[in-house]
Order: sequence, then structure tokens, then C-alpha cells
Amino acid sequence: MFVLLGLVGWAMSRPGSTSFYMSTSELMALGPAQSAADDSRVNGKVVPGTIENSGLETTFTISDGETELPITTDRPIPDTLVDDADVVALGKLEGGTFVASEVLAKCPSKFKAKA
Repeated sequence: MFVLLGLVGWAMSRPGSTSFYMSTSELMALGPAQSAADDSRVNGKVVPGTIENSGLETTFTISDGETELPITTDRPIPDTLVDDADVVALGKLEGGTFVASEVLAKCPSKFKAKA
């Protein structure tokens, strides 16, 4: 019983263990060594005008309203990756750029109720 409680306590103390993703500010506050150690999920809105494609490589910047984070990926991206879209990216922070192995995005205009 004590072993189980110890394991649960250890798991809950790990960064990001109680939430599906971190904000850009939370990820940057971890520092480069800790945030690069494991895959992380980061959330933010796409900063307008930052999406650039070159073949399969895509770069863009997301923000939580306080901290901007450049993201790069060489994986296919969803069609819903547009300016101001909510994004969750899975990957690692490498030298100030988040290298994503997966990018999920939703387009806010598709979910608004008709007036």
C-alpha cells in the first residue's frame, strides 16, 4: 500500500503530470535543461503572420498572451493551422525553438454559433 502511494506521489510531482499541456510561459519557466529532457505538450494561439511552409517543414509562433514560442515541425500539419488558431504541440524545446513531432489545431471560426 505504501509503495502504491509513493508511486502516485512521485507521478503527481512530475512537471505537467496534472494537466494535458502547459502554456508557453510555463514551458519557458522550466528552463532549457528540464524542458528538453522529456516530450512536453504546449498550448497557445498562433501569432498572425508567422506561419511559413517549405515543403513538409513548417514554422510558426504561438503565444499564451505573455510569452511567444517559435515552433518547427517536419510532419504534416492540420488544415486548421491558421492565424489565431488554438494549438497543442507535442515535442521538445531545443535552443529556444520547440521542435514538434505532433501538432493539433482547431479553427475558432468553425465552432462559433450562428447569430
